[in-house]
Amino acid sequence: MSRPVRRLLSFLLVLQFIIPYPVFAAAIGEFTSVVGKVTQTRANKEITPVVKSPVEMKDFITTGRDGSATMAFSDESTIALAPNSKLQIKEFLFKDKSRKAAFSLGIGKMTAEVKKYIGGDNSFVVESPTAIAGVRGTGFEFVVAMVGTQLTTTVTCTAGALSVSALSATGAVISTTTIVAGQVAVVSAGGITVSAAGAAAAGAAGTAAGTATAAGIGVGTIAMGVVAAAVIVGVVAAATSGTTTTTHHH
Repeated sequence: MSRPVRRLLSFLLVLQFIIPYPVFAAAIGEFTSVVGKVTQTRANKEITPVVKSPVEMKDFITTGRDGSATMAFSDESTIALAPNSKLQIKEFLFKDKSRKAAFSLGIGKMTAEVKKYIGGDNSFVVESPTAIAGVRGTGFEFVVAMVGTQLTTTVTCTAGALSVSALSATGAVISTTTIVAGQVAVVSAGGITVSAAGAAAAGAAGTAAGTATAAGIGVGTIAMGVVAAAVIVGVVAAATSGTTTTTHHH
C-alpha cells in the first residue's frame, strides 16, 4: 500500500472519531408522504421531514395527533405510520438481495408491505415492548396500544405469513405462533390469541375507544363500528368454527 493511501485511510479513521456518526450514515430510504405533524429525531436532533427526505438507521419517527407518514426503503419495502405513533429504525442493511432489518414500534400503528427475496440471508423484524414479528414477503399491520391498564400488541396478516412471539418483561420469548393472511394475533400478558380478522375486530371493539389514538381512529367511528363488528363475528364464528387457537405461557 502506498504512503498516500495509508495517509488517507488514517485521516478517515481519525474523522470517524471526531465527526458524529450521522455524517457518515447513508440513506436507507425516503419519505414518500408526510401529513400533519411528523418529527424525525437523529442524534438527539429533531428534523421536520418532507417528501423525499432521507431515512437513516437509528432514526426515530414520531407522528402527532394529526400526523401520518409513509416511507419507502431501498429493498422496495414500505412502511406507513398512523397518527400518534413512535417508530425506531434499529437496523437496516441491504445488499444483493440480502437484508437485515429491525424496527421497534413503541406505540401506535404501522402498516407494512415487505418485499420478498428468494435466496440470500433475509430477516425483517418488528418488535414492541410485548411482542416481536418476523416476516419475509408479507403484508401486515402492527398495532401497540393500551387496553385498559395492559399494553397489548395486535398483529394482522394481510398477505403471506409471519411468525409472532410474545415477550416477557425482560424481553425473552415466551411463546410463538404463525399467522397467515386473514388472521390476527393479539399478544397480551395472557399469551397469544389467534383468530380470524373479523372476530378479532369484534372482540376489540369494546376496548377500542380507549385505545383509538394509537390506531389514529376517532372514537365516534369506532362506536359506529361496534354493531358491524358484532355482525361480522357471528358470520366468522359460523364459517370458521374450530379455527381459533390460543397459546398461553405457564
